[in-house]
Amino acid sequence: MDAFVFTPNGARIRTRRRSEDTRGGVVRLAVSAVVGTDWKPASWRQKATVDAGVPLTDVSRLPPLVYSGEVDRLKSKLADVQAGKAFLLKAGDREEDFTITQGENTEATFRLLVAQVIILAYVSGVPIIKINHIGGDFENIGPLNVPSDEEAQRVTKSYYQSSSALNLLRALAKSPTSMLEWTDLISAVDGETHKELIGRVEDALRFVQAAGLNVFNEDFREPEFYVSHELFLLPYEEALTRSVDGQWYGSSTHMYWMTRGGQELDEAHVEYLRGVENPVSIRVDTETSEASLVEIIKTLNPSNEPGKVVVTCSFGSSKIWGKLPKLIRSVTEAGMNVVWVCDPMRENTIPTENGCLTCPVELIWSEIASFFNVHMQEGSYPGGVFLEMTGSDVSECVGGIGAVRDSDVCCEAGPDVLPRLNAQQALGVAQEIGRLLKAISPDGRTLKAPQ
Repeated sequence: MDAFVFTPNGARIRTRRRSEDTRGGVVRLAVSAVVGTDWKPASWRQKATVDAGVPLTDVSRLPPLVYSGEVDRLKSKLADVQAGKAFLLKAGDREEDFTITQGENTEATFRLLVAQVIILAYVSGVPIIKINHIGGDFENIGPLNVPSDEEAQRVTKSYYQSSSALNLLRALAKSPTSMLEWTDLISAVDGETHKELIGRVEDALRFVQAAGLNVFNEDFREPEFYVSHELFLLPYEEALTRSVDGQWYGSSTHMYWMTRGGQELDEAHVEYLRGVENPVSIRVDTETSEASLVEIIKTLNPSNEPGKVVVTCSFGSSKIWGKLPKLIRSVTEAGMNVVWVCDPMRENTIPTENGCLTCPVELIWSEIASFFNVHMQEGSYPGGVFLEMTGSDVSECVGGIGAVRDSDVCCEAGPDVLPRLNAQQALGVAQEIGRLLKAISPDGRTLKAPQ
């Protein structure tokens, strides 16, 4: 396999063939970047603009929250997305809160995510990769420092709260006895609206079982999932960085994400991310230049490994056509391997008369449709969607199934927090995405317009 080699800051890069790796069920040959013997989990401190504060020695002694084999498996799955063989659905609350009970909302949101995936997979016929936005996006203490022992205790608390959430998710993934039980989730949310679809899904599962595949088999029923959070507190990430077979992994999450395409991030964050194997999602917007995006991709993925970098696009429904084609062309011309994902909510928020933020479902759908159409025009693959959503019964986004009106909007998550889709709206958006996916030809590269 040919590897693109880039040496930021004079780092030595080499490519090597990894022997068969059976950790976490992954069997693959991979090209891996060695970022130089000078890189360590604490290397970011050389780039830091403030003192890092007290060390997180308690956290550094704790077990990893995720494991290297899981990270490798996600990268392999994301490589499939990039190749047009799968689709990524990343969803969940934007922020987590110490002050509320996580259990009930975590369970409801995960069950909603599984229900969305069932709809997406059935309507489109495409395998769906699930990433739950959970387990690390607590209130930001600071981008770099932990100033006191009291704040260090809060960071340790976030570890245990993240651990509890992940344990719950893993238990939920094993709870049903068959895939047929997962279809009950759609009915529980809005059975009448999706009654016909539920019947078709259940008929398909019964046919599969009649054909000799056991829908009660655990490999068939357990929904594989991954988690992601925004890279904020570097001392916390450093304390949870682990070495496996000579490679470094961030063990707090499967995938990190960062805002504004990296060009305005502290250099310390980029320095940390370039040394770990975890996939990285870079959010870009209308202010992101083509040159800066290519540069940050090269820095984070010097060996150009498929599945390593996800580019998450937030433009707004009225601006996506003016920006996305240029970014796609610049990345394609540079020969960079990336997964393209649409975040249709961040730049489509509008204020309501009662002082809340809302996001019209019509604008969400408009940006998603434009995202697909731009990729069809450019001959590239629309790899995924990132949705703000919750399994809780909220009225934050206007329109969609259930017809939430402007006067109905409430600030359940707070007046300045990005609004979330409720369960009915989220399932409706999933069904529409599935219809767009269905318009993509089986090879995932040659695209045709929807009928």
